[in-house]
Amino acid sequence: MRAKDLLTAIQVDAAGELKKLSSYTYVFVTDDEKQTNQLRIDASETKIILKKQPNHRLTLNELINVLNETKEAELFFEEELIFGYKLIKQGIILG
Repeated sequence: MRAKDLLTAIQVDAAGELKKLSSYTYVFVTDDEKQTNQLRIDASETKIILKKQPNHRLTLNELINVLNETKEAELFFEEELIFGYKLIKQGIILG
């Protein structure tokens, strides 16, 4: 999934459920069948890579800032390409 595609999808949801989420809402990925939000972002022009980072919780605001800066980049968790997202009570799950 490209950064601009995720941004567009989030904007569509902004009129609905996402509007209720605060700026402190977290970004999660599934790692070994468990969800984690202890992530960091490494970004370049072509790739946005989410990596596990103990003691740092990735917020939706942080992610959106990076997406806006690198709109053509593909999103990855470690080596896996991210294809979509799902809204949950605590935030957003990328997968």
